[in-house]
Amino acid sequence: MVAPQHAAIRAVIGFFLAFVGGCGSGVGQALSPTVVSFPTEDGKTIVGTLHLPQAPRLPVAGVILITEPGWILRGTFESHARNLAKNHGMAALTMDFRGNANSLNGKLYDTFSPEEIDKLQLDVRGAAEFLTSQKMVDPKRIGIVSAGVGANYALLEAARNPAVQAHVIISGILGDRARNYIKTRGDVPILCLVGKDDRDTLPEMAGALALSKNKDSNMILLESGHGTNMFVRFEGLAEQVGQWLASNVKGLGNETPISFNTEDGWSLHGRLRIPESASKTANVPGVVLVHGAQHDEDTYFRMVKALAKRGIATLTYDWRGKNRPLDDPKGHYGVNLKPEDQQNNYLDTKAAINLLASQEGVDSNRIGLIGATAGTEQTFRASLGDARIKTIVALTLEHRSDAIKEFLTTRNVPVFFIASQEDRTYQLGSFGDLAREAYLMSKNRYSQFLLFDDAGHGSEMLKKKEDLEAMIVRWLVDKLAK
Repeated sequence: MVAPQHAAIRAVIGFFLAFVGGCGSGVGQALSPTVVSFPTEDGKTIVGTLHLPQAPRLPVAGVILITEPGWILRGTFESHARNLAKNHGMAALTMDFRGNANSLNGKLYDTFSPEEIDKLQLDVRGAAEFLTSQKMVDPKRIGIVSAGVGANYALLEAARNPAVQAHVIISGILGDRARNYIKTRGDVPILCLVGKDDRDTLPEMAGALALSKNKDSNMILLESGHGTNMFVRFEGLAEQVGQWLASNVKGLGNETPISFNTEDGWSLHGRLRIPESASKTANVPGVVLVHGAQHDEDTYFRMVKALAKRGIATLTYDWRGKNRPLDDPKGHYGVNLKPEDQQNNYLDTKAAINLLASQEGVDSNRIGLIGATAGTEQTFRASLGDARIKTIVALTLEHRSDAIKEFLTTRNVPVFFIASQEDRTYQLGSFGDLAREAYLMSKNRYSQFLLFDDAGHGSEMLKKKEDLEAMIVRWLVDKLAK
């Protein structure tokens, strides 16, 4: 079905006229809540309440709060939505499912057929499209809070919507497809809330948490209660959930597609991610992430989120000749790229360093690099003579070139070498031995060498060793601290 056009969305109260009329001082204030309505793909009208922070640093993250269909209305979540806007600087939208309250649409939820219940997913879709259409909302950072059977349809919609970055599930009742989503999307954390005496949903929530592979997933096990009524029974629960959403949705920072040029005339494309904590008065460190020969910038899509949560700006990009048309006259990597262009690809990394260091809110004197396989050569060559570089992480060093030797023996910069014992080729020998030899050459006494037995090659190690990402993040936070 065709998604509803944003032009068809109508606000019951003229929110934007009020917004343009005056702004306050950011987090700590919120605009008056606005009753809104929006259409679904199958022609229903859903009513909700929109809470927006006043005068925030744009764009802001958003949260959709969905109560349990059939007996709990959106009013239960209004105070939580107001807290997200006022105290956490996030846009929050509450909504009533079809068949409930002002979203009745002529038929009670209790009389729905199974086929009609399945269409609750369209209500969640309409809410996401409405919220991300708001001018101040970042369309790539959305969280969802849902309860009961509504959680099942919220998760199903999240499975098709990459904007959803985190999910709070309250006494959820989930189907197999929703569980599979939790299992396969390790990049999306979940927070489960359930009462100890809730025999129906306690096993469900424990099972959901066990399926999640995200280290930020968690469960709040309360003494008693079911669904949203637990918020009024336990003091501080709403703020605990708000803090988790702020960390896992707002904390991802703002991602922007960028393009930049190298000094030898290549135009490159990538993504810049700046944490919310970056400002003129509080500059954050930055990391350039360089992929390997067989990969592209998406290699690090989980790593950049983890770094943003720890207040580190990131820049990922595609090497010259990567993801280009095969008939591009400048050549395609691995097909017809000129040898001199291959030799000069370290200039891509130099240009990326310069771009990241020039960003407002980024401390140009605290820059780190991550390189994988053939990308490690680029990181060391680009860093020669650059005092801004404070650390390098090398995932499988494939060569020990003169440039790498010079860097290690002349620059007092800590390097984290990571390799796997079984990783070797008949031409180059053991990559583990190569990394060990390079580590022993390092001038810096804080350099480290980590050797796995069976972790694979380059950035593949991030998938095979679940704790490795966290180890690298801790390294970078420590080495890039003021």
